[in-house]
Amino acid sequence: MSAGHHARDRESTSRRPLVIGLVVLAAVLAALITREAVSSDEAAACTSRPEATIVAAPGLAPALKDVAAAMTEEGRCSRITVKAQESSTVFAQLLATDEDSPTLWVPDSDVWVDQLAAEGIETEVLAAALASSPIVLAGGPSTTAPSNWFAALSSGRVVMADPQADSASAMALVAPRAERETSGVSDAEVQARLVPLAQHYGERASAQQPVAERLAAVSSTTKQMVPVSEQVWLEARRANRRVHAVVPQTGTFLQRYPLLGVSAGTDAGDSPAVAEFLDYLSRPQGALVLADHDLRDKTGAALPGGVGIGYVSELARPSAAEIRADLRMWDVLTVPSSLLAVVDASGSMDFKAGANTRMQLAMSAAGTALQAFPDNARVGLWLFSIDLGDGTDHRELVPLRRLDKSVGSDTQRDTLRSWLGKALDLTGGGTGLYDTTLAAFRSAQKDYDPDYFNAVVLLSDGANDDPGSMRQADLLKALRDEADPERPVRIIAIGISEDADMKSLEKIAEATNGGAYEARDPRDILEVISKALLAR
Repeated sequence: MSAGHHARDRESTSRRPLVIGLVVLAAVLAALITREAVSSDEAAACTSRPEATIVAAPGLAPALKDVAAAMTEEGRCSRITVKAQESSTVFAQLLATDEDSPTLWVPDSDVWVDQLAAEGIETEVLAAALASSPIVLAGGPSTTAPSNWFAALSSGRVVMADPQADSASAMALVAPRAERETSGVSDAEVQARLVPLAQHYGERASAQQPVAERLAAVSSTTKQMVPVSEQVWLEARRANRRVHAVVPQTGTFLQRYPLLGVSAGTDAGDSPAVAEFLDYLSRPQGALVLADHDLRDKTGAALPGGVGIGYVSELARPSAAEIRADLRMWDVLTVPSSLLAVVDASGSMDFKAGANTRMQLAMSAAGTALQAFPDNARVGLWLFSIDLGDGTDHRELVPLRRLDKSVGSDTQRDTLRSWLGKALDLTGGGTGLYDTTLAAFRSAQKDYDPDYFNAVVLLSDGANDDPGSMRQADLLKALRDEADPERPVRIIAIGISEDADMKSLEKIAEATNGGAYEARDPRDILEVISKALLAR
């Protein structure tokens, strides 16, 4: 069955005529008799019994135990012991140079090889794959195949586990990068998509359901989809017939299980037990044992008997550096944001930018950004122009609070949305940039929260033209002198239109280890904010 279609399961087997069944039975009996004779001879011929202990991911360990048992039954000389352990646990042991770290390890993805290399831990790849399983999107009966992974992740329906611990989610995270040529999605769009996805995950991380529980709870009305391996989906479907699986039309990754030698100074690659084990897995009987556990062989060929998702088009894996970058970015972005938005309300913001004014477009973009942030984000709003406030160049419209915090009968999000409309009537005067910047920086420091990424988002369309304000040099000195490594606050400066004083904004941002970005069109503000968060 081609990728992008619903899958079948074990019920798709057919009945065979009785006569064929009798012939097969006779053949099986003959094979068993022959095997018993051969096994007895081989066992008697063993002059030694090489041993090896393999630590394997829980999804593969039962199959490998059965392979080891089958080898013993056939009279193979080697004795293989298989222990199950989560890949993330073994990875942590290896990082800590734990004395209990395994010598032979089969993680649930070859992504772990790159992760170890990034940490300076050398591994010996004894087999690129012992088994494989394609990544699918599991959901309710109405689940349909998205056109590509980018569309799936942009839909708001994909529920991710932690990609740092769950290989299926890690592969789903990097899949949009692998399909760029066919999807037509740019690298910048792929990166921008990470921002809301990671931040919404960060909001729910402490309350995340285990994948097995989430699949068990799938109902006829479930709209969400979970990235899992074909093997995990088939296991879940036996208990819950409503769980269906699809693959995006662009294809998917194969989750490969490599065999690694991971302890320095060992000669695992020369082990006779390992060689015999790999030999058995490469034979048809090895593939049958894997299939009995809903696992494909190392080639990724479809499971026999019409079981599973069928044929899949395999995506080319991104480079190790790209995968590491995406996983690191995910780690950074799951930390919630605390943003004090400080928006230029000088008279020039009433200048036309197409059919609307700069201020109208800026407030519209701010509204779109507001929708993208999760409830645990903290957002406040200031406007600034000369003498806008009571003796100051700024006016606080909404103080910094969580978006889900109650403000009267509304939430902080509702209050901000309301003020974005009212702000259109508050423009006028000159640009009081310098005094406002320092005041906002100090305010963000006062409201600093160590559990958040704390920043001032400064939007301006012009140079400072307040004759009574502090000098730029004094502002930069104050920002550097008052910076507190224990309470870091960065300034994200966004210049709106070609009139923006980008040189000044760059100096201001640099003084706080922040960043300056240019948005010639105010409608680009959302993309610029995404870039700024990605760069943190």
